[in-house]
Amino acid sequence: MLMPTRYILEVCDTSGAHKPIAAFESDAPFHAVAVGERFDDIGWHRLDGVGIIASPDRPKRYTVHSIKHLVYPTASGLTVKYCLNLSPFDGPSSPVWGDQ
Repeated sequence: MLMPTRYILEVCDTSGAHKPIAAFESDAPFHAVAVGERFDDIGWHRLDGVGIIASPDRPKRYTVHSIKHLVYPTASGLTVKYCLNLSPFDGPSSPVWGDQ
């Protein structure tokens, strides 16, 4: 019997306490991300209970600092966890994205 696979994308802020700030779950793999790429918060629900601190109009910008992969079995199937460590980014938006 084939057991289901659960995918989790967890993002951590490398400034301060370096703790998970948001997590997302999917039944399908997340797109690949590389170190150095931009990764913007445009309305994540924060894990620390502060709610949503960014929006499409006022994004909180990051770059990918490092990546960690975890794959482990659970009682209900296989879990594939993709952990992104993000560093704050205060630079201008890319001209390709306009003001995003």
